Amino acid sequence: MNQEPLRRRPQQARSRQRFNQILDTAAHILEDIGYEATSTELIAEKAGTSIGSLYRFFPDKSAIVYALAERYAEQMKSLFANHFNSYTVDIPLDKVVDEIIDAFDDFYTNQPGCRIVMLQSLVSAEIRAVNKQADYAMLEQLDAFFASLNPELDPNRRRLASQVSIEIANALQIWSLAQEDNFRRQIVEETKQVLIRYLKPLF
Repeated sequence: MNQEPLRRRPQQARSRQRFNQILDTAAHILEDIGYEATSTELIAEKAGTSIGSLYRFFPDKSAIVYALAERYAEQMKSLFANHFNSYTVDIPLDKVVDEIIDAFDDFYTNQPGCRIVMLQSLVSAEIRAVNKQADYAMLEQLDAFFASLNPELDPNRRRLASQVSIEIANALQIWSLAQEDNFRRQIVEETKQVLIRYLKPLF
């Protein structure tokens, strides 16, 4: 599907409130019972709205998950910017990496529905596109951060290091989300070590 899955975006405050209420409810239901068991009828019922009102914004369940992916992407961009900026340049790189990987793991696992939505990106081209847009914003942020750490590094080499870092983190953290908690935490710790060992010689 090349066009945006949403039927319409709310313009008035009342519509935005209903739109967000549907998303909040959907996130909790996804967290509780998973993607397959979730239905638009159940979301509408739990959100205290009619199925017709839900369909004004969302033609189907996948459109709701798409809107949640957009919400999470914006939050993740802010989270990333909070860790890679001019104020954190003087913090040891291994500490910054440790904190950002933990912060994303916490976000994925404690933000209602986020883990389910991120795993849906494995089968949804639309959600992958949302995540890629967020990745690009984070790439720009990381590239600027690395430029401050090592102004002498060739820009092409620095850009590649930024891209590789984001791809490594994405792949390993998405993999971790499909695992039970103890193994997930092991993967998270290994992700930190891989990134730190890769980046330290450069920065």
